[in-house]
Amino acid sequence: MFSLNAAYDFEPSRGKLSLSHERIELYRECEKRNIGITVMKPYGGGQLLNAKTSPFRRNMTISQCIQYALDRPAVLSCLPGVRSRADLEDVLKYYSASGEERYYSFIGSLPHRDIQGTCIYCNHCQPCPSGIDIGSVNKYMDLAKVGDELAKNHYMKLSKNANDCIECGACEKNCPFHVEIRSRMREAKNYFEVKITQNTEDDFNE
Repeated sequence: MFSLNAAYDFEPSRGKLSLSHERIELYRECEKRNIGITVMKPYGGGQLLNAKTSPFRRNMTISQCIQYALDRPAVLSCLPGVRSRADLEDVLKYYSASGEERYYSFIGSLPHRDIQGTCIYCNHCQPCPSGIDIGSVNKYMDLAKVGDELAKNHYMKLSKNANDCIECGACEKNCPFHVEIRSRMREAKNYFEVKITQNTEDDFNE
């Protein structure tokens, strides 16, 4: 099982977005070794379904997200999370959606300027002198904000996180999207500290 969606797969290339070579190689290697992938988080924790939270600043539909996942090499199945019967019915509409409704090619034609200031977790900001996986910190914060309950745990398991940021600014010089990374690290530090405090207080009250 593997978290796979368009938000995690792209990187900047010649003024556009293109599939990350690292991810392409991963999918091809799985295919070569006959390792089937079952996709988790095809909506990016719900981020991709909302233009306000999508790193592309444009929403994808459920059918587009599912089609994107199924089009990757070695992918055998896609398991979107459902909270209700209505969610399940929305997922099943994929089978009646037309090819045009499933089409997601707009991603590859997005100019950089359309997503300036938005982190797409490509890690072109690396290397971080403090050893922080900046893309993962940003990803887990964004996921936590849209209600992914596992994101905080994933964040806490990082060997280095936003608490280790020394605000040197080296990352911002490398970022092709001019993300204010130091500000994002401060935000992540405060956000997860608050979440941890809240959880501790809830456990104590119980």
